Amino acid sequence: MQETASVGADTDPAREAMLRAQQGDRDAFRMLVEMFQDRVMRVMNSVLHCDRAMAEDLSQEVFLRVHKGLPAFDGQVRFATWLHTISMNVAISEYRRRRAQKRDRRTLSIDAPLAGTDDLFLQPAGREVDPGELAHQHEFLAKVRACVRDLPDEFRAPVVLRDMEQLSYEEIAEVLELPPGTVRSRIHRGRLLLQEMLRGFQS
Repeated sequence: MQETASVGADTDPAREAMLRAQQGDRDAFRMLVEMFQDRVMRVMNSVLHCDRAMAEDLSQEVFLRVHKGLPAFDGQVRFATWLHTISMNVAISEYRRRRAQKRDRRTLSIDAPLAGTDDLFLQPAGREVDPGELAHQHEFLAKVRACVRDLPDEFRAPVVLRDMEQLSYEEIAEVLELPPGTVRSRIHRGRLLLQEMLRGFQS
């Protein structure tokens, strides 16, 4: 099994635990869950903005799929990248299910902060921000979050993975099984769509 894993331990900190889990070591699999459960939860929250209970349920589904697929995992990519693929599949499936159920009525949550987008859209003039400007920024982030949720799926997933989860273009290509050029194009087009949707709000 170790011969098939082309990603070295120096670049994949989960490799040793993954190899042991593949051999049926339950403690090693538990270690993988502990290493990545927060990351999986962040994917669910970033994509769905769901409550903690729902995020935990979906995360459990992710790790059930990981456990089932682990014997066939060949280690050609980092474990974290493979896990992200499964996490995004679960999250996007849930997103589409919700969208089908609520096609005629949208409900947008503005409870959670939107991570990873401040640098794209906010350019504070200095370190100190007056209360009015701070309130505007919070309102703007809520608007960005709502617009991200309205993006078409083909643009939404790459933008979320790049600007919220901060994956590299190469990792996103592996997760979404797309050519890197397509990933870059979709992220670029997704950002342009967001800018168009946010036009007039920044002034």
